Amino acid sequence: MFTFQENTHFSQALPCTKEAFWEQVKKQTTAWRINARRAILAAVEASKTEGAPALQSWLSSSEYQKFDLKRQNLKKKSAKEAWAKKTDAEKLKAYAQDLKENLPAFIFSCYQFDATESAKGQPFCHRRLKDCHLNGLVMLDIDHVENPMQIWWQLRDNAELMTRTKLVYITSSGNGLRIIFTADSSLGNLADNQIVFANAMGQKADASCIDATRNSFSPKEEDILFIDETIFDYYDEDFDKMFTDAYRDEKTQPINYRFDTDDRADGSIHSKPAAVSNKAAQEGAGTVGSVDDQPLGDGVKWRGYNLQAIINQRYADKLPCKDDSNRHAESLKLATDLMLMLDGDKKLVQTIVERQSWVQEIIEERDEDVAQTVESAAKQLAKKEETTSKPYPSKAMQAAIQAVTGLTYRELISESAAESSETARTSIEKKLQQWGEEIEGMFDDFPLLRDVCEGLKKSQYPAALFVAGGVMMTLMTRTWYRFYHRPQQERRLNCSLFIIGHPASNKSMADDIYEVLSTPIAAADKAGLAALNRYKQDTKKKAANKEGKDKPQGIIRIHPARTSNGQLIQDMLNAKETIEGKEIQLHLFTFDTELDNSTTLQQGGSWINKQSMELKAFHNEKDGQMYQNSDSPVDEFRVTWNFIYTGTPIALKRKVNERNFGSGLSTRLAVIPMPKTNFEMIGFEDKTAIDWQRLDRMKTWAYRLDSRFGELPFWGIVKKLYDWTKDRMEDCADDNSEANELMLKRVAYHAINYSAPFIDARHWDKMKQKGSYWVGEYETDETDWKLCELIARIQYATQQHFFGVIAEKYFDDMNNDVQFTGKRHQQRSVDGYNRLPDVFTREDVMKCFNYDNDSSVNTKISRMMNSHQIEKIENGVDKGKYQKLKKLSI
Repeated sequence: MFTFQENTHFSQALPCTKEAFWEQVKKQTTAWRINARRAILAAVEASKTEGAPALQSWLSSSEYQKFDLKRQNLKKKSAKEAWAKKTDAEKLKAYAQDLKENLPAFIFSCYQFDATESAKGQPFCHRRLKDCHLNGLVMLDIDHVENPMQIWWQLRDNAELMTRTKLVYITSSGNGLRIIFTADSSLGNLADNQIVFANAMGQKADASCIDATRNSFSPKEEDILFIDETIFDYYDEDFDKMFTDAYRDEKTQPINYRFDTDDRADGSIHSKPAAVSNKAAQEGAGTVGSVDDQPLGDGVKWRGYNLQAIINQRYADKLPCKDDSNRHAESLKLATDLMLMLDGDKKLVQTIVERQSWVQEIIEERDEDVAQTVESAAKQLAKKEETTSKPYPSKAMQAAIQAVTGLTYRELISESAAESSETARTSIEKKLQQWGEEIEGMFDDFPLLRDVCEGLKKSQYPAALFVAGGVMMTLMTRTWYRFYHRPQQERRLNCSLFIIGHPASNKSMADDIYEVLSTPIAAADKAGLAALNRYKQDTKKKAANKEGKDKPQGIIRIHPARTSNGQLIQDMLNAKETIEGKEIQLHLFTFDTELDNSTTLQQGGSWINKQSMELKAFHNEKDGQMYQNSDSPVDEFRVTWNFIYTGTPIALKRKVNERNFGSGLSTRLAVIPMPKTNFEMIGFEDKTAIDWQRLDRMKTWAYRLDSRFGELPFWGIVKKLYDWTKDRMEDCADDNSEANELMLKRVAYHAINYSAPFIDARHWDKMKQKGSYWVGEYETDETDWKLCELIARIQYATQQHFFGVIAEKYFDDMNNDVQFTGKRHQQRSVDGYNRLPDVFTREDVMKCFNYDNDSSVNTKISRMMNSHQIEKIENGVDKGKYQKLKKLSI
């Protein structure tokens, strides 16, 4: 009895029946992956003498190119650069390793794993020591040998060892042998049995294979050299009772023997001294993994798991070392991860970091100040928490956590839905207050900001900032800027803003700000509205119809939510001005106090085509129409349309939800929450205390910004935003969060757009009037950047608050939608030939090529001799046998 995982990335470790074993072994995908892996490794080896042409067939294969494309699109810049620097041979070897890791896997030493409740409340059998049950089977891995068949012949001739042998097969590389045999409890645990069995064969046991839960990747059917089918029912109850508890406590080191540390197998067994052996038998020895760090004992746990085991797994491939010059950098990364996992306990983090062997080295060599390293880690974590609603450990640490626990980091820390919702709400309330205080601190530098926020609570300042920014950037419709992505393109100031709050949460303040600041646009629209209404009245008269009056081409920019598609498109085509020979399409604008209004109208024709225009408006993408009716203009246009809606959380859920999240609307939106009222009355406003001067100042600025023309000198801020985004993209890569990556990508646009009016107003003394418009240049400074960076943080955090859960689910669903496509047929004869010993008999040919009759053997030998692959030995002790002349590759 043993267990298996159909896929090591996400499958349970379940009991493996005889039928399940043969199903996995006989799968076409199993054979294809193994054949492809061997062919790639052979091609890489051949390229050392034949050069690049030996690799070309695999480099041009569609399967490899898909793999390569994924690596080219890695999220972390350093990983992407490292992949780009690899040679073709190195890339193909990585692909071969990926093929191996996607094979089914057997856990031969365990017959069962206890089921535990997953984060979703379902029972799940994780492959981990704490849940294992030993069955008395031992797995011996002999790898990196020239011809594994010769080792098999040697084992086959040893009758004593064969009585214990249950399964022998060639590993997926073609250069290794895996032997499954029964344990002898009198020798000791699994590791002791490995050492003794390997020594009897003249081989050396691998010290890294002592974990009872170690996976053995599936062979293909023809690679199985021997199987005793009693393996499917084998169970040694005494061995289980004697050692399972020790293994569950991660005591996996050998008890009575020790691994040979020499580079050769000398045929001797190295026994442990009696005192050491007795102590090991009583207490167990060492911890899971192959690193040498000191265990911290059972007292240091994280979420119920041994923390040192997780750290060991984190550095299982290779410990930081002097030659790599990475010990200090890795200690800082480890400290940062531990600060997050251990709730900021600096003393405990310092203790754990100092206990690592490679950290002890730099303490001894140069008196490394680990306390200062932990302080630096604390600062890094604080910086992360400013811009990320919930920071995560590094990708490497998350992978180690999953390998040890069988659960992802997110599953381990997940709260109940109610707790998570309440925590998120409390968090955003605190952030709104903090952002409001930061905005208040900028009043002296941005007096216009003070006027916009007057009379509001501090926690409402962020919403006021975005509403005012949205209206005023629409006034600045005759301006543009350059962005770090495609800087040749002129970028417009585009606003897609939702203010979200519960009923009676003072969302009406947005209406007040809009009414004052939109005055210039509303005044300019009067002429166009009057002309349109006259035309409609005239068309009712028969005489007017006979005269066939043309529809007026006046400019109307403000449109209610209830606007027909034809009218909106016609007005978008009309809203153009030519300034200094440059034609500019002016922004249309929609403000509505009920977000539900637009959502409801989506069900009918009056809004249905505007859904695509809502998406295209963010980057002013091209749209157009070509209908047959005579009233619809046939033309193309850039969607130049800003909009602001206020609404409730329910209205937002109707607008953006799981069904339509993939449309991309969410990241185009700025969604700012209104704070709770907390049972507080609004202030009583005396009608005699109205600040008319404040309203006049706001209108004055509105008319000034409405006459602004030219390119905004924001390149300095654009460069700073690039670095800001790059830093957070590194965090996304460390967190392995595609959701955060998605929500981050458009933050920089929002930061520029909403800060632009305030920054421009601050530098108005640099402006000069040129005709009817104001133009000018200036240098942005740290004060400007302070406002821009605050808006970026607000946008990123509110995206995570409103859409973080949906985004995570979206990518989980996308990444789980895995398909296997395509099928390749490899030459079985190549594998059979390579399995033959250098000197072989007809019986060997029958076994290696899986033939069942002499006729097939005769034909195969004849073909190989005609192809000069083999020759018959005519003289000596091997007379009548055959010998190979060369090694084949696909």
